Order: sequence, then C-alpha cells, then structure tokens
Amino acid sequence: MQAAQPTTSTPIVVTVVPATPARERTVGDVIIGALSLTGVLILIALALGVVFAAVRYAWHRRHPPHEDHLPPVAPGTVSKHGS
Repeated sequence: MQAAQPTTSTPIVVTVVPATPARERTVGDVIIGALSLTGVLILIALALGVVFAAVRYAWHRRHPPHEDHLPPVAPGTVSKHGS
C-alpha cells in the first residue's frame, strides 16, 4: 500500500522582520569586549595565584623543610651517606 502523494505543492515563503533593527558593533565595542575579557582572566589568575601561595605557605608552616636530609654539595666534603 502506497501513501497518497499531493498532486501539486506550492512553496510557502515566510519573511521575519524584526521590530527594531539590531545595533551595529563598532571596532570600539570589540576592543572594549576584548579588554573586559582580558581583565576578567587576569583577576581569575591573580585569585588563583593568591590561593596557591596561601596553600603553599600553610603547607610549609606545618611541614618545614629539613635541610639535614640533603647531602652536602661543597667539593671535598664527606657525606654521611657513604658517597
């Protein structure tokens, strides 16, 4: 059984006209947008840097580095580790 096909079809064209025209973007708008995005990225980077520094500072206060674990690097010194 075949589906019935229309004998004639005419295309329907619809044109949508906006009520108010869109504002054009100028070079100044693009530059301001780029500077705004750059400023936001810089602020995010600064905030992450402060957080990272605070975490490192807190870590080193709780776990101070011990220099006695490192072998001496001066020439002619004798190491306790047998080298």
